[in-house]
Amino acid sequence: MADIVDIYMECGDFHAAVKQSGLPIHVAHLKLLKSGCLKIQDKIRYGSKGAKLGGQAEELFQTLVPDALDANRYFQKNNPVYDFILKDVTIDVKYSSLHIDKRYGTRKSHWSVGARGEQDFICAFLERAEGEQLNDPIILLLPMAFIEVKKDLHISQSGAWMKEFQIEPEELQPTLKEYVALREQGLF
Repeated sequence: MADIVDIYMECGDFHAAVKQSGLPIHVAHLKLLKSGCLKIQDKIRYGSKGAKLGGQAEELFQTLVPDALDANRYFQKNNPVYDFILKDVTIDVKYSSLHIDKRYGTRKSHWSVGARGEQDFICAFLERAEGEQLNDPIILLLPMAFIEVKKDLHISQSGAWMKEFQIEPEELQPTLKEYVALREQGLF
């Protein structure tokens, strides 16, 4: 029996790969999620709520930065620790729902974003208000050079991450292209 990841990488279709592999759908889905090779659309269609929102964040990133290559689509299975590459600059896209401490209400709301890996940037899409998901999200562009300890980042409305790294959607691509130019000059 062929490996589900190999089948999926060859045919590019979730249901066709499951059928060819002979695996139960949930087993195949888990193996493909663990491999990191599920395409954005398949994450949105077949993933958990978190995977769907993460996939939608990746789709939104691709819309805002159309020149970036989807690493999950163009690289081999298990290869990328990032989602996109723009020239030689790597970007991991994250999504976080707004977490509200019910004891304090919105005064103590925060977001959580995983900051592990060897990518150059994390582009975090943060839910602006509870239940809004990716409707007009807050966007942070976090250079990994500023992240000292690779762990989950706690982001609060009044914290440094929010104040110093928030970026408007129309600024995302030009800012990343400036970093690309610096990389090409050997300055980044």
